[in-house]
Amino acid sequence: MFIPSEGVYYDLLINKVGTGDTSSRDLIEYAFQEKRVIIVSPTSFMAYLQTVIQGLRSLQVEENVKVIQKRVVELGRHVSNHEEYMNKLGNSLGTTVNHYNNAHKELGKIDKDVVRISGTDSVVEPLVVDKPQKDEE
Repeated sequence: MFIPSEGVYYDLLINKVGTGDTSSRDLIEYAFQEKRVIIVSPTSFMAYLQTVIQGLRSLQVEENVKVIQKRVVELGRHVSNHEEYMNKLGNSLGTTVNHYNNAHKELGKIDKDVVRISGTDSVVEPLVVDKPQKDEE
């Protein structure tokens, strides 16, 4: 509840509500606790609104954090899948390199046989290829 006068607001702050000294309390406390009404003055109204705005921003940030956490989990799953495919690709490339190197060894043997038969110099120079290396971190 907005009280447009500082004087009236101050009066509410200092005066008690109720009969007798034992049950009396200030009206602002009564309004907030019993009736869920927040009483503000022209001076305190802006501060209260800033508090509400900060609370709303905090809720928005909290929602954004939940979305970001969900996306990070998805990203982690994608990275894990990517790593699995890269390992499979590395293994396949390693197998391919082994087959290539073995084929060159056989070609070298064929070349030696041709050299023995023909009595000429060796023509084939095998090219050995290294396997792909995995980076271990």
